[in-house]
Amino acid sequence: MPNAEEDTRKVQTAVSGHAGSDLPVYLPMDADEFGAFISRYPQRAFFCGTLLGGCGQRLSPKQYRDRKCHFAHVSAAVNCRRTEGDEASADHLYIGRAIADWLKRQKQRAVQPVYKPQGHQVRDVIDVSYEAGRRLVRVQLARRSKREWEESDAELRARHAGLDWLFGPDSLLANWQLDRQGYALRVQCRSLGATREVEIGTQFPDRPVEWTSLSECSLTPEGIVTPSLLHTPSGIVPRHAVPATPALPASALPLTPASVLITDAALSHATDTHRFFDISVRVNARLSLPAHAETPDVHHAYLPMGATLSLNSDGTWLIEAGALHRIPADITAQRKTDIGPPTADTHDPSPQEQPLPPDANLVRSFRATLENTARSKNIVTMATLCRQASLHDHELPVERWRQLLVQVEQPRTPGKPILSALIKGRDGGPAPFFREVLRGVGWTKDFSDAELLGIWDRERRRAHAAYSRSGPANPPSLPSREARSQPSDRITWWRADSASARRRATFDALIDLTHEARHAGDLDAFEQNLFLAERVAWSTDAHETVRSLTDWLVDRRGDELHETWERLSALVDRLNGEGDDLHPDQLRRVLRSAEELAEEIGEELAAEELRDIARWRQHLARITERLTLSEICGHAVAVRIALRRTARAGHTTTWGELALRIGAPLAALHPDDKVAVLVEADRETPDDRPLLSALVTAHGANRPHPLYRQVLFNLDRLAPPPEALFMHWHMALRRHSELR
Repeated sequence: MPNAEEDTRKVQTAVSGHAGSDLPVYLPMDADEFGAFISRYPQRAFFCGTLLGGCGQRLSPKQYRDRKCHFAHVSAAVNCRRTEGDEASADHLYIGRAIADWLKRQKQRAVQPVYKPQGHQVRDVIDVSYEAGRRLVRVQLARRSKREWEESDAELRARHAGLDWLFGPDSLLANWQLDRQGYALRVQCRSLGATREVEIGTQFPDRPVEWTSLSECSLTPEGIVTPSLLHTPSGIVPRHAVPATPALPASALPLTPASVLITDAALSHATDTHRFFDISVRVNARLSLPAHAETPDVHHAYLPMGATLSLNSDGTWLIEAGALHRIPADITAQRKTDIGPPTADTHDPSPQEQPLPPDANLVRSFRATLENTARSKNIVTMATLCRQASLHDHELPVERWRQLLVQVEQPRTPGKPILSALIKGRDGGPAPFFREVLRGVGWTKDFSDAELLGIWDRERRRAHAAYSRSGPANPPSLPSREARSQPSDRITWWRADSASARRRATFDALIDLTHEARHAGDLDAFEQNLFLAERVAWSTDAHETVRSLTDWLVDRRGDELHETWERLSALVDRLNGEGDDLHPDQLRRVLRSAEELAEEIGEELAAEELRDIARWRQHLARITERLTLSEICGHAVAVRIALRRTARAGHTTTWGELALRIGAPLAALHPDDKVAVLVEADRETPDDRPLLSALVTAHGANRPHPLYRQVLFNLDRLAPPPEALFMHWHMALRRHSELR
């Protein structure tokens, strides 16, 4: 019998950060991989996520040598109803995040994954919208009937300009997609160390599924293209179905007419069959470079190093190069004009040819830029620092950065913030030389990457606090007028002529004010007076006093930040749990409160919550953009006239065709608004005549529109069961043809 305190609900997956997070975590079952897993998540903030169907409570990773490692609930008293806990239980989160990240790499905007679309349960369906909701990737994981899938397909195509379907590895719906377009796309996850890797499969009739990674796929206006597919002018087709082109001689390359521009042709020589010209050729192509390579500048010319030339499947040239070598301006001009070597060096030197400014100038520029950045409570990039110091195209090595920034940090006094913490690297974290700068200013303790990130974050906040309240000039070394006006029994001013005596008196007065602000709970006044006291600290003991008070302030600010984050997390959890049931006004108030808390915390710490807030903002915009009754009636009049003409012509129509006829965006309307328009259009239709709404068919299919049955119900007409709807609709069309 297990111990009463032992948690028997053992699971392999969790979410990281907070209960409503969509950041999945997979704990490998092998004990040898446990250490690598924990090193990736030093905070150990694991939860039984609500998007996993869990209770939202904390989970603890458990390591065992004699059995599988797993997560367990921290509290055994939690009544968790989570039904799935194996390694595949978080695949929907891995898939949603992978597709969203891939769409962003495809230069798409407003990408938004939704793991529980309206009317669906978690792990059934994933919707990833982009282009502000105009296009959609629907991932169908749960099993559904063909009829249900076709109805969903028709509804989604009526609401979105583009739709791509991805099916789970066991979905039978992919077979119907095969019949429709000749191929189907599947998605699956496989374990890779301490994570799950998402793969896309292309399925063809009578062929095994061909799996590949998302990074090998591309996005076109017609849809997703995998390596097994080919994007052609007539659409997306299976690559194996395209006839192979005849092999070309080893020395020949195919040229498309628009890919090459020939200039400066001069006759070289002639034979009986050909004439040969010396020419200059400009090729239009796509350039592929490693991620770390320099980005080409339109104002310079380059030679590709280690380059190869190939032809893409879409007919464009591809140059793959290992790096680019910039050509100096004089050589570029020489090549363009095809003249001999210049007799005199008259060109303006390029930025790299110009000597570096003196170290004193660089240090002065770096310090001024960093202090201005601190006053604005911002961070700065290395490129901005170089640009402000007139180092536009010079690349400084790490050691050179360290030497210059150590001088920027001088003179060093205890408690003084590290200005270099205001510099961010390319990944958004500390600059690559931040650790070396800390060593250079006297930090001797060894610290891990996680500790370095904490130091960087703390010093950045200290720099913001120190400079943002001091105005454009340097912080004053004397107390403010309000401080000097305090009663004499609180601040004793020494009247000695000695400068050191005045400095000691100023320091003591500021420390008194700092302690008063601490007792009053006024952290802003505490921070301001402490900063001023640091400027006039006159001895080792004084600096130690400042250091002690600074540590207390940093801890208190951290506590405040954590408390604010907890309030924000609770508010976002409420949104995710109750948002669909809130009135728009209630939802608007909750969102406003959440946005205010997120602004206090900052974008970096509130990144997960800001994604949820943005999703609910979009939801609020959708529900508040619904049609008014007068707009519905106006559309209904135009739709009634158009449908009567369609009936007299003996045809059917679609929402898209109706929209073109009446000049209104009907296809983009909410389904409930579409029903309301059709109901009003048929409000005057006699009971002995078929509804005009029967003439509206599903897009590209000989079947009634999915909303037809709901229109029948709302007009108190006999609504047949789903299996008899198709026959009922055919009888309505026949009745229309008889009444023409």
